[in-house]
Amino acid sequence: MKKVYFLLLSVLCLSCSRPAYVDFTGYAQGGVWQVKANLQGVSADRSVLQRGLDSLLTAIDASLSGYNQGSVLSRHNRRDLPAVASREEALSAGYDAMFLKMLELAEAAWTLTDGKVDASAAALFDAWGFGFKHDSLPSQATSDSLKSLCGSFSLRRSDGRPQRFNFNALAQGFSSDVLAAYLYENGVKDMLVNVGGEMVCAGVNASGKPWKLGIDAPYDGNDTPGRNISGVFSIKTVPAGVVTSGNYRKFYIKDGVKYAHTIDPSTGRPVVHPLRSATIIVGPDCPLAASGAPFEGYPATLADALATYCMVVGSEKAAAFIQAHPGIEACLISGDSSADTAAEKENFRVWKSEGFPAE
Repeated sequence: MKKVYFLLLSVLCLSCSRPAYVDFTGYAQGGVWQVKANLQGVSADRSVLQRGLDSLLTAIDASLSGYNQGSVLSRHNRRDLPAVASREEALSAGYDAMFLKMLELAEAAWTLTDGKVDASAAALFDAWGFGFKHDSLPSQATSDSLKSLCGSFSLRRSDGRPQRFNFNALAQGFSSDVLAAYLYENGVKDMLVNVGGEMVCAGVNASGKPWKLGIDAPYDGNDTPGRNISGVFSIKTVPAGVVTSGNYRKFYIKDGVKYAHTIDPSTGRPVVHPLRSATIIVGPDCPLAASGAPFEGYPATLADALATYCMVVGSEKAAAFIQAHPGIEACLISGDSSADTAAEKENFRVWKSEGFPAE
């Protein structure tokens, strides 16, 4: 429900790198990805790890991208893949394990958020111009018709047509989790993985201190990550997934009205409330990502989903949700939509959960 352009969380490089810490970088999912990792004691050399990271991101694109017309997701949405009776049959029909895992996580996110984070609302996102098509301002009748298709995670609808999906609210967090798991498997313990601003932090930085991250000031026009920072915090409890979502970079204005990319599937329309950005931290003690839980091994995917959830429901309900779920911390920044310059950012209202880390 957000995304490819949402590079909302910026890494502040506040320390000099020792030789053991190396940077990996490249382009994926419409932007730059970056990994900082301590390779001391790691048997695989840098070139091998770079190829492995590149290969994983290529595989994710080939499976989950709605912009890659040859991906599994695009072929599914076009009905190019054969109908199957179950997910178990899907692997032999042209689907892959990554797509099916994402579908599983998307359904878990839908259940957890009472349908507010809904990957099955692809047609609704397209109609508003925030999906894989460039439509805008659908009629109320069209919105109502499309929202009636939401909330199903079967590969096929009852009429045999594909249930269309859009994984943008989860895909970059998922990508960071996949890269982090690959690095863990190769013996890396200290890392910061950043795909489009969705992050996984583990261990410490090159100075032996917690990773420091910044939250971009959420005013319209602040399109350069790290240019204007609203706050800095340290990730002291690791490993953790860290994600920010907001409504100040992806929107359009028609007839003087701003339509933000965050859409509430229950109303079929973009949200209208003062919450401008939500930063979520899913820590190692979060029961929702613990062993046997739906998001086991996917803390950034969960953080990605919850950041979107907060932006759908607004600050009051978001704060209540965070306070009711241990192991999850949040920083919510609200403000009048007219406060769209750096000079006005001090007017933003900031709510932080009790355990949200300070600098």
